[in-house]
Amino acid sequence: MEERGPQINHLSFADDIIIFTSGRRKSLKLIMHTLATYERTSGQLINKTKSHFFLHSNAFRTTCDRIRKYTGFQQKETPISYLGCPLFFGRSKNIYFSDIINKVVNKITGWQSKMLSYGGKATLVKYVLQSLPIHILSATTPPSTIIMQIQQIMADFFWGWRNDKRKYHVIRKLKPSM
Repeated sequence: MEERGPQINHLSFADDIIIFTSGRRKSLKLIMHTLATYERTSGQLINKTKSHFFLHSNAFRTTCDRIRKYTGFQQKETPISYLGCPLFFGRSKNIYFSDIINKVVNKITGWQSKMLSYGGKATLVKYVLQSLPIHILSATTPPSTIIMQIQQIMADFFWGWRNDKRKYHVIRKLKPSM
């Protein structure tokens, strides 16, 4: 977080919240005071066994100890999944996006036994498979290899298999216009 920026920032959805902070004592005290006020006014308690904090691997050990002391939360390693999106530090890795690949494959696996026309397959690809990664793609930027892998899985489903081999995909290559 920037030194002159806000000391606390957050993402919130339903009963989940992610709080971003510098980890300074002042910020931690403010966070815990706000959470205590919430507990008193709402009657709901923060479950500290389900609450965690994350630090970059280069963070000082004293920062980790300070956050643990003021919050009572345990440190957790990244990546984590929040609302279906991987949260991590640094460069995105293919493994972080394995859940979306698995979702696409699981959907297709359920459809494999059905005799579907090309129109039926096109409808499933367009309205079901292509909508699965929309949330992740709007929130994060996966590696291009993940995008290509999802496109390949969809194409394989659409064009089908014969004798455990992929059928050739019918693709029209356009010549560049001059």
